[in-house]
Amino acid sequence: MLLYFVGQVLPYIAGAIFLIGVIYRVAGWLKVPVPFQLTLFPAPTSGAGRIAAVGTEVLLFKSLYNNDKNLWLWAWLLHVSLAMVILGHIVGIYFLMNQFTLIGLSASASQTVSAFLGTVFGLTLLISLIVLFYRRLVNPEVKQLSDPADYIDLLFILVIAITGNHMRLPGVEVDLPAVKAYLGSLLAFGPAPIPDSGVFIAHFVTVMLFMIYFPFSKMLHFAGFLVNRAMLVEAAPVYPTPAGTPLRSSFAGARAPVADSGQAKGVQA
Repeated sequence: MLLYFVGQVLPYIAGAIFLIGVIYRVAGWLKVPVPFQLTLFPAPTSGAGRIAAVGTEVLLFKSLYNNDKNLWLWAWLLHVSLAMVILGHIVGIYFLMNQFTLIGLSASASQTVSAFLGTVFGLTLLISLIVLFYRRLVNPEVKQLSDPADYIDLLFILVIAITGNHMRLPGVEVDLPAVKAYLGSLLAFGPAPIPDSGVFIAHFVTVMLFMIYFPFSKMLHFAGFLVNRAMLVEAAPVYPTPAGTPLRSSFAGARAPVADSGQAKGVQA
């Protein structure tokens, strides 16, 4: 009964909470107008320039690099390795580690390269998490600014990384075709029994619990970061906004309150 709930019910609960929670929170942010000039100098004026400014921060963490290069290194390694692990899970499971046959490698060579890259990025993720967690414990300034949620976030991902790397240890066998078939059955809304592997079940359940926790945690900072950067490169809104004026973005939609028509004439004058 427990395995049925874990393997065939919990994934849908976690997926629904994750999607609805993220959409709800981001939609709430987008509805809040920007009442003041937030744009930082020098700010790009073109759409391409704004995309480039946000993209630079997303990919390179430019602001963090300028302020704290040591923190930048480990934070950048964490996010890059996490992104590659997620991508590797999607591609590697779908192709059963034979994805590199698409560029001419043999099946055995593809599986070797896939396993090697998975191990490298998995260990990089684990090491960067340990370093950042240790930094919160020993750095007085960071420790003072940290709250329990910061430690919970790191511990959650740390457990996921540990159980994931555990599956790569010699002697640990995980039936990858069975995992692919199981995940495919979930996506097809015809859930099959979860594969009978203790380490896979532990890893999978931790991921599901993290998905439930994610929308209510600080881990949603990635979406918040995009909204924040969009605000910083948005042109300042004009108050009061004339009726019928097309909005440049969702951040320029507020209108200054006007007490009466006489006051409105005075403002416009």
